[in-house]
Amino acid sequence: MSMSSLKLLKYVLFFFNLLFWFCGCCILGFGIYLLVHNNFRVLPSLTLGNVLVIVGSIIMVLAFLGCMGSIKENKCLLMSFFVLLLIILLAEVTLAILLFVYEQKLDKYVSESLTDSIKRYHSDNSTKDAWDSIQSFLQCCGVNGTKDWGNDPPASCPSEPQGCYEKAKLWYHSNFLYIGIIIICVCVIQVLGMSFALTLNCQIDKISQTLGL
Repeated sequence: MSMSSLKLLKYVLFFFNLLFWFCGCCILGFGIYLLVHNNFRVLPSLTLGNVLVIVGSIIMVLAFLGCMGSIKENKCLLMSFFVLLLIILLAEVTLAILLFVYEQKLDKYVSESLTDSIKRYHSDNSTKDAWDSIQSFLQCCGVNGTKDWGNDPPASCPSEPQGCYEKAKLWYHSNFLYIGIIIICVCVIQVLGMSFALTLNCQIDKISQTLGL
């Protein structure tokens, strides 16, 4: 690979990671906003804000390693970037397998957690707002139906209600193709990032040997 090709690869990897660094900043900022203004818990000790903060932080760290490793031609940073991407990719594959194997247990766990959150509807404003938004958006009521609210269903429940959990599962299955495409694109981007980093690292070695460094 010539010096010009090496520079092209270096800047492609740099701008590729710079774009993701900005995306990570946006995700992190939105997650902090949700933590400040909305603390709706679907699962114990887990909020959407927490998830976005964690994801945004990981993206920012990875993108920073990729940017600095490529622009500085630093083999240590490039290999750190490669290894972390590989770990994340393996974790995603493992998580997908676990979700498939324990699908029924996860269904039960999520359903129970949602049912528990209904009990906080009148005592927690963020939970109230979240349930009202979900029920209005999906045109559903409660987890399994109106009975979850007892004799006092909220005004956000539609006139002919269906449980939000089943409605959400129907929405997921109807959009499964698009979700699958997004997941595949994310995996392809990760593999490309790993390939670029490994290729650049190898070429830095070759050029160093050629120049006698």
